[in-house]
Amino acid sequence: MENKPSRGRNKRQKTPAQLLALLVKAAPFFITLGLIIWGVLSANPAELLKAGVRWDIAKTPPIDLHILKEKIQPLVQDKYQLDLHEIKLALETEPWVNKADVERLFWNSIQIKIEFQQIAMRWEHSQCKSKEKINCIGYISTQGALFIPKKITPSDAILARSKPDNNTITQLYTDFQYYRSSVDPMVIKTFSKTNIDQLTLEPNVTVILGYQKQKERLDRFLKAYSELKKKTKKVKRATFDMRYPKGFALSY
Repeated sequence: MENKPSRGRNKRQKTPAQLLALLVKAAPFFITLGLIIWGVLSANPAELLKAGVRWDIAKTPPIDLHILKEKIQPLVQDKYQLDLHEIKLALETEPWVNKADVERLFWNSIQIKIEFQQIAMRWEHSQCKSKEKINCIGYISTQGALFIPKKITPSDAILARSKPDNNTITQLYTDFQYYRSSVDPMVIKTFSKTNIDQLTLEPNVTVILGYQKQKERLDRFLKAYSELKKKTKKVKRATFDMRYPKGFALSY
């Protein structure tokens, strides 16, 4: 009886040409896999652990971006343990930063949006004898908060002088809003809130309001100034001491 070859076995057998074709098809996969393994082995492990950070900041920020990067550098070394709250707090310790919003994009990357402080007033410590001393100069923001950065930038904002405590700064900013609207269209150049309130108006008019009844005294000044400027130009360089009960002292 003649034995016939199995058809199933023949189907499983591959010719050398077929095997070569399979190897050619699989070659790109093994090459790619090899490149990936080589890249992982040759890469800096520390770099692989760092998180991806995307920054959303103003085109002309008041400070260099590297300062903010240094703030969070220890917190983004391990991309598997990103504490968004800690990153936010670290950024907001920088005086120029008003608010930091930190959002997770992926498990290993975040986006940081920075809102910088906007200057409403330049500020000087009223008891500092030298501007070079620490904490002697800074700014008051448009939200009425004092901030004292390491880097001071030029500004045309009015100059305020006071002590640095929060209560004084809050009252100073509140009073400034009232004084500015009251004297308009005149422009305030400086405002000192020490033991007394004192304003300097452009071009060079000094108004001493004292420590009480400032609004009433400011109204009396405005009326007196309006009349006097019709009579003499000297009044634009005068000092008005409004601390008298029914009048004022005028000096040129």
